[in-house]
Amino acid sequence: MSGRKRKNLISLVSLLVLLALVIGFYIWYVNKGKSKEDDDDSEKTIQIETMDTDLINEIHYKNQNVDMTLVKEDGVWIYQEERERPIGKAYVNNIINVIDRINVSRIISENPEDLGKYGLSSPRAVITAKQSDGKTVTLMIGKKSSAGEGHYVKLGNADTVYLMKNIPESYISYTLIDMTDIEHGPSIESNNIYHLEVLQKDKDDFEVIYDPDLKYYKTTALFISSWAILKPYDVVYAADLDAVSKLLANYSSFNFKSCVDYAATDFAQYGLDDPQASIFIEYYEQVEVELDEPEVDPETGEEITTKTDTEERSFKLLIGNQNEDGDYYVRKDGDDAVYVMSASNVKNKLNVDAFSTLSKFVHIHNIDSVDKVEINVGGTLYTMSMERETTTDDEGKEEINTTYYYNGKVVDEDTFKDVYQVVIGAKIDRELKEPVTVDGIEPVVTVSFYTTKYDEPFTTSYYPYDDSFYLIDTGGQIRFVADKRKIDALIKAVQEFKGKDN
Repeated sequence: MSGRKRKNLISLVSLLVLLALVIGFYIWYVNKGKSKEDDDDSEKTIQIETMDTDLINEIHYKNQNVDMTLVKEDGVWIYQEERERPIGKAYVNNIINVIDRINVSRIISENPEDLGKYGLSSPRAVITAKQSDGKTVTLMIGKKSSAGEGHYVKLGNADTVYLMKNIPESYISYTLIDMTDIEHGPSIESNNIYHLEVLQKDKDDFEVIYDPDLKYYKTTALFISSWAILKPYDVVYAADLDAVSKLLANYSSFNFKSCVDYAATDFAQYGLDDPQASIFIEYYEQVEVELDEPEVDPETGEEITTKTDTEERSFKLLIGNQNEDGDYYVRKDGDDAVYVMSASNVKNKLNVDAFSTLSKFVHIHNIDSVDKVEINVGGTLYTMSMERETTTDDEGKEEINTTYYYNGKVVDEDTFKDVYQVVIGAKIDRELKEPVTVDGIEPVVTVSFYTTKYDEPFTTSYYPYDDSFYLIDTGGQIRFVADKRKIDALIKAVQEFKGKDN
């Protein structure tokens, strides 16, 4: 065998030996880890007591915050010392979960000389549960071990101290307020809300309502929006649909942190005798209604005993003072219970801004609902009008033929519509801090829309304000301005009457 071949063979053998050593070490390490896990699992299998949760009908629960006895009557947990106080079932179940299967990780001392060493001479918590068959179990829970592995515990009738893992701190430190059941506000589909009112002492009131029938038609922009802003302005304005949808999402749920007084008689201590704010909501809710007589589904032939119906609901929340944590005392209108609601939740619901919700179109009308538009520029009147004639073809189908006029002369439809788009495109740009007056000032331009549905025109005038803006006057307080350049473009489009191609 040549030297080169012998050298290659030795290298190959060396690599195989090294690979075998690596595989061996890996197998040893994995088995070592599994063995340790098995040992750890074995530590968790010492069960010192069990109870039948279906039979538990009395619990005595004591910690540094509360000393209470709960009894189960007709499936409901009752606080013996205050039978009218509603008790949260979830909290009772958490307490039961601590005692129903008492599994410890290891024995600490079978006959300790000093229970205080483990925090068991004055336990963190004591839970005594009784079953209907007479069985009683008491678990005393002391302090945590120095390594933080768990709590020291002992049974009430024995001396042995154990280490018990997985006892949540909250389960052994409940207060009476924690244990009091919370009746949250409604859960609402935000797209089912049709009326929202937010009243605040230190801010403008806000109110928005769904108005598909245009009861508040005096604001022309309502023709493109079914939402009307009733407050804070002196006249009704249209709301932007997307802005309203985003706003209403904040009112889909009303969750409370705790119930501090389930039957309050003195609301003044919570600031709820004269609330600093209130939230009122009207909404639709779908409910299942029993039919007086069963019906048959025409598609499936199955018998129907219920139907889905829509009912109108309302909810009002009163908001009082803040507590030491900065959260708010609240109560449902007509309810004596006082709850705590997180500051972030309350502020999210009170953070309303009318201007950001406002539709920014000043005077926008569907051209099919307009007969005539008059634009007065410095005393010169320009008129855009339409005449419609309904005809019937040979097949009996009706057709509307429209003739377009500018200052009494027939004009091209495309040019007319191009100019019309510029006129209705006027927008609100900014809100003034305070309303202003225009007494003694002549408008730069006045636009009046005559519609097919209403006798009186919708009129808007634009007045000089500064180098950048014109004041907008729609008949109420003047508190908005429009970009001067856009209104000047409107004037130019009407005066020159040119389409896009020109």
